[in-house]
Amino acid sequence: MAVICAMRQNVSVTMVAMVNETYVTQRVSWNGSEETFQTCQQNVDPNTTSITETNGDGKFLWDAHTQELIFAAFYYGYIFTQIPGGWLADKYGTKWVLGFGILLSSVCTLLGPVAAMADFRWYFVTRFFSGLGEGVSFPSMQALWSKWAHPSERSILSVTGVAGFNLGKIIGNALTGFLINLDIAGGWPFTFYIYGSCGVLWVIAWSFLGYSSPADHPWISVEERTYLKEGLRFSGSKRNVSVPWGAMLTSPAIWVLVFTHFTYMLGMSTLLANLPLYFSDGIRVPIEQTGVYSALPFTLQFVAMISGSYLTDRLLAREIMEKTTIRKLMSAIGLFSGAFCLILTGFARCNIAMSVVFVTLAMGGIGISFAGHFVALLDVAGVYAGSAMGIVNTAGTLGGIVGPYIVGVFTEVQSDITGWQKVMWFLAGVFVCSGLIFVLFGTTRLQTWARMDEGGEEEYIPLEDSKADTTLSNK
Repeated sequence: MAVICAMRQNVSVTMVAMVNETYVTQRVSWNGSEETFQTCQQNVDPNTTSITETNGDGKFLWDAHTQELIFAAFYYGYIFTQIPGGWLADKYGTKWVLGFGILLSSVCTLLGPVAAMADFRWYFVTRFFSGLGEGVSFPSMQALWSKWAHPSERSILSVTGVAGFNLGKIIGNALTGFLINLDIAGGWPFTFYIYGSCGVLWVIAWSFLGYSSPADHPWISVEERTYLKEGLRFSGSKRNVSVPWGAMLTSPAIWVLVFTHFTYMLGMSTLLANLPLYFSDGIRVPIEQTGVYSALPFTLQFVAMISGSYLTDRLLAREIMEKTTIRKLMSAIGLFSGAFCLILTGFARCNIAMSVVFVTLAMGGIGISFAGHFVALLDVAGVYAGSAMGIVNTAGTLGGIVGPYIVGVFTEVQSDITGWQKVMWFLAGVFVCSGLIFVLFGTTRLQTWARMDEGGEEEYIPLEDSKADTTLSNK
């Protein structure tokens, strides 16, 4: 997951070095709009050598709308493989579905610099197909954990996998600025070659070491296989299951997660793509610091995700509260605190220290929410988690498409701090909506259409899963 995100996040930082900001600003001035935006020019250190001073202003004449279109191109491809990826992973296993998807994304990343230099449209195509390949990642991971994660360890294991995605955000932000300034192979193209090569190496390792289920794994102990089989006996573990699409698409529990994830991803994907631009062009810091500042929020989020999921599993084990209550509590704490910090970020405007602190705290808060609605999908969908994630993440991908467009509307030029202020306040409202939807309507109960025993004929018993194993074992 770290490699997957690093390939995606790399574009957000390299965009700063690729684009000719002087052209963008002059274009707005030619249109008579030079007095409609405010910049943080006072933050520019005259004694600091920026990337534009070292290597010259970027060569690509892409305005704000074009840049956001490039960010969205990834999600245009990403949306097409959500449901097919989840269905294939549920039916045939995760190993080759995920492997081929990441191989496609890695090859497109390697071709990115050549495509960008040839024509903007070719670069759009590589981003589209990169998204097409990575679209299988989250549905495949959910399908994988539906077979590998015991209910008592579900929060920590599934969130640990996603935390690897955050590690990629950290690497993609912090390392990219450093690699660009090495000025190897043209500067910014070098980052594409590094991350694309890492993706190819990962696919090679995965093909030898990855397995779709405990039944496929040649080295797993008998004790561990029995432990997983017993823990997952009511959510199924068989392949070639027939996905109950009709029941799934009419399930209120799934639709609550659809709307929750759409608003959540609208906020997250916008921040993921635009934080480097916000720090570099919005509050005017050098690209080396941009990488570090952009990595800090995801570093805290990484810690918060692991800590929050560990705490959730401990609360579930002690049965202090019902599972649904705990999931809702984690989502509420995370999303509402994140929204509050984004409001403060907007008020910080050109204050670099306050902006970095509030954005970092916001992302940390949002990280806690992963142990809520995200893991709830495994709770309600069981063996069909991959297909269900395909549905839910399709809605989330729509958020990834809409988010960059909204940034382009609010910021006619990327150096307009007033526009970024509006962006932060808008995203705060989005996260509040996401939290309210799940808190008011969410559930963690394994749905009737997802419940089965080894023979597929077990009658549905409407117990909370956190208590079901204990109750049934005493019969």
